[in-house]
Amino acid sequence: MKTRSSLILLFISLMLMIPSHSSRLLAQEKFYNYYDKGISYMDKGDWQRAIIELKSAVSLEFEDARKKRTYGTRFIQYFPHREMGIAYYNLGEYDQAMGELQLSMAYKKSDRAEAFINRMSYDGGQIAVKEPVIEQQEEIIEDIAVIPEKPKTVVEEPPAKQWQDEQIVESYKVPVGALTYDPNKVTQVGSRLAIAVMPFEANENARNLKESVTQKMITQLVNLRRFRVIERGAIEQVMKEQAFALSGMVSEDTAIEVGKIVGADVIILGSITVEIGFGKVNARGIDIETGETIVAKEATSGNTSIENIEKLVEGVAIMIYNDLPLVEGYVVTIEDDLLYLDIGSEVGVRKGTKCVAFQEGEVIKHPVSKKVLGRKVKKLGELIVIQVQEKLATARVVSQESSISVGDKVVVK
Repeated sequence: MKTRSSLILLFISLMLMIPSHSSRLLAQEKFYNYYDKGISYMDKGDWQRAIIELKSAVSLEFEDARKKRTYGTRFIQYFPHREMGIAYYNLGEYDQAMGELQLSMAYKKSDRAEAFINRMSYDGGQIAVKEPVIEQQEEIIEDIAVIPEKPKTVVEEPPAKQWQDEQIVESYKVPVGALTYDPNKVTQVGSRLAIAVMPFEANENARNLKESVTQKMITQLVNLRRFRVIERGAIEQVMKEQAFALSGMVSEDTAIEVGKIVGADVIILGSITVEIGFGKVNARGIDIETGETIVAKEATSGNTSIENIEKLVEGVAIMIYNDLPLVEGYVVTIEDDLLYLDIGSEVGVRKGTKCVAFQEGEVIKHPVSKKVLGRKVKKLGELIVIQVQEKLATARVVSQESSISVGDKVVVK
């Protein structure tokens, strides 16, 4: 009996020794986790982040439904296409809004979706909007059954809440030709690469720009819709709880530790330098697992106005986007704990690149038009590239949900 008690105490001790960030690898995100986060961003009016989370949910569970089982006897109302449509509507992207709302109605009719559709109409081949609408979504969750959805009243004014710097309403228009790939043309499985932007450093002449530049980088990366960008408030809360400095220099080790706690894959460390007739913004992305720099970019200018410095930040964000392309490939060989992928440096894969291994399932067709929308996917695990050749990459498993075999597909995260 004494031996058994000792073993139990030893097990508990070992569990307590596991770093807090390891639980991020052990507890895999499910479709309802992404959906819940998306709805929380809808409540805040943060349409860009809401779309990112809802797309992650849709990649794992595609169809809208009034009653979707999560686990056991727990069900939720699940309307990701409808909520994406409303988010697009509030961003003024009416074509995307109409498409998502109509798809939602095709799967499961709802008064909420119909209310927004009725505010749009086709005028000369383009969608025109009658009146702007901003509405909050209330998610209803029950342990055994779902409460029937109540008709929602469309309101004309935004909620009275103040969301400070985390609210992103306007959709930034990227210059034509600035981006080298389209994230929507690559299979998404779960979430995209999670990025945490740390407070920028600055020289004496640029101290008053630190806050605006840090927020500008966050906003620009969110608007590009390539990454899952961690909220600034979450980062500051962790730094406060861990007694890390919120101002001044943040060491690389500290930044990595904060990144692990908030669930980031990559942290962005940046700096601003302003001298007479010279301004520079640089940023580098560091992989949380390996501690290696996977991307480093900078932009300079002779114009040091605030507006121009912010344009430099936008340019650096776009360069980071372009330097971390989304590509798909296959597992071609497995040897011990190493997986060999048929994608390499020629398509932008580099050491530290994160990938998701998955299997494709049945084709998903539009329930009305029968147009092919994509395929169901099963996430198998996440990988990190440790060695790269021109046409080949060697990777190891970071987290695994099912066995990975030769012939399974991979997509850059």
